[in-house]
Amino acid sequence: MKKVYHGNIEIKDLTFNYPDHIETVLNNINVTVNKGETLGIIGTIGSGKTTLMNLLLRLYPVQNGKIFIDGEDINNIPLKILRDNICYITQDNFLFSTTFRENVKLFKDGFGEEEIKESTRNAMIYDDIEKMQNGIDTIIGERGGDLSGGQKQRVVISRAFLNKSNIVIFDDTFSALDNRTEQMVLNNVKKLVKDKTCIIISNRISDIKDANKIIVLDAGNIIETGTHETLLQEKGKYYEFYKQQSAKSEMALN
Repeated sequence: MKKVYHGNIEIKDLTFNYPDHIETVLNNINVTVNKGETLGIIGTIGSGKTTLMNLLLRLYPVQNGKIFIDGEDINNIPLKILRDNICYITQDNFLFSTTFRENVKLFKDGFGEEEIKESTRNAMIYDDIEKMQNGIDTIIGERGGDLSGGQKQRVVISRAFLNKSNIVIFDDTFSALDNRTEQMVLNNVKKLVKDKTCIIISNRISDIKDANKIIVLDAGNIIETGTHETLLQEKGKYYEFYKQQSAKSEMALN
């Protein structure tokens, strides 16, 4: 039986350069997020957000003594066990030319019919699937070519609701959703991760504003840490993002 981790994550004094590159991508990163907590990460493109998650998954070599799960150095965790304990949902998750059912459960057995359907309900894609000729057994085109951007994202998001991992990461996963659908999905995500460790990476404040802790990354450095309310009071970079996005929302309404 595989080892199951509770999901307490600690990152200590982590600095990272890509192999054979001089430029520092992440500089002296210190973050702790515990089971039952949600960490929001925001920053401009190239600030190091996705790189940090790639290191958590050990897609690149990590120095010993820098990243821990439940107090155990990730270098001491067998790679398959490490990745089995993390549900990582990205904007670019692949969709296969097969049924919705297989795309949601990723060809894994052991899921009941109602479990699969419930995961699509939580991701707000169930009604769209039910309207199709063969429902959950409808075959979709390669890379989801038959679906809109929002539909593809919601199929991918449904995988998180089926996954049993205690660490759930959403990396720019909600970007193609309209505001109403985004809010409904996020409300369901809150229920999903109530007893899990959750990390949400986004350029949209609406995705992360309810996180227990938010970090702002800029050029590989954590420049601000706090909650949505405290970061707004600081009138720093996070506040700038908030003002820019609020202005865009108001323009869209007018």
